[in-house]
Amino acid sequence: MKTIFGPVPSRRLGFSLGVDIIPYKTCSFDCIYCELGKTDCKTIEPVEVIQTEAVLKELEGMLSASPLTLDYITVSGSGEPTLHPQLGLILQEIRKIARVPIALLTNGSLLFKEEVLERVLAADVVVPSLDAPDRKVFQTVNRPHPSLTFDQLIDGLIKLGKAKGPRVWLEVLLLRGINDTPEQIEGFGKYIKKINPEKIHLNTVVRPPVESYAAPVPDDRLKEIRKTWGPRAEIIAGPSQDKVQAKRIPEESKICDLVARRPCTAEDIAQFLGLSLEETVPLLDRLIQKKKITYESFNQQGFYRGL
Repeated sequence: MKTIFGPVPSRRLGFSLGVDIIPYKTCSFDCIYCELGKTDCKTIEPVEVIQTEAVLKELEGMLSASPLTLDYITVSGSGEPTLHPQLGLILQEIRKIARVPIALLTNGSLLFKEEVLERVLAADVVVPSLDAPDRKVFQTVNRPHPSLTFDQLIDGLIKLGKAKGPRVWLEVLLLRGINDTPEQIEGFGKYIKKINPEKIHLNTVVRPPVESYAAPVPDDRLKEIRKTWGPRAEIIAGPSQDKVQAKRIPEESKICDLVARRPCTAEDIAQFLGLSLEETVPLLDRLIQKKKITYESFNQQGFYRGL
């Protein structure tokens, strides 16, 4: 599988089958907290390297062969999905072949463009990001393509919030000492009111970031901020839900594919495999010995990453 991955456990989306429609690290941002590393191709131009027909064929094959119960099909992956000019068609065709809600994860940077906004409306849930309360922090945290501005980002998010169709769950990722001061939290709050999302997903760094200075905000501070933003806000930083799939025979290639897309804890991988932690750790140790994956520590947690 080149474009389909998972299912992976997600705290907010349950068991989600991922659809990756953009080449690895092709994005309009180069965020300092990204768990996938630096952006190799920073662009705002349409990217159609991965053909729509190939995506749908792989998805159909996976759905027909898989006994798993899915909560969502999530279009996201290794790059910014709104760069794909056929995103709208892909979402529409997924709906025809799968009776599962469709979620779209996006950095929100291109939603100010009418043609891009129109494409994303075919999703059931759109989860855009807002990591900055002002222009300066936007440049510091997101390191956007030179042609993109903070005002464009906000304009696109407000348009999405007013659009009819998908539910909007706004993700706000906070970094200690960078975008979490009381004044900055107040600034976020003003834009959140204008965007008016159904939910506010409060997040912080939980996996090794591309820049070591991108540090997580402590749990107690996240709880304070959640109260500030009201009942729509929920903290999503932390482990995924304890839901597990039925046991299946572990395949090394699937584990390698999972950790190649994002660093995972042993608990993440155990949920993905439908195994206990005791059954999973020896599998991971064997893959490390074979030099197929590697292990690193971040914020007092261990993560497995692809080589």
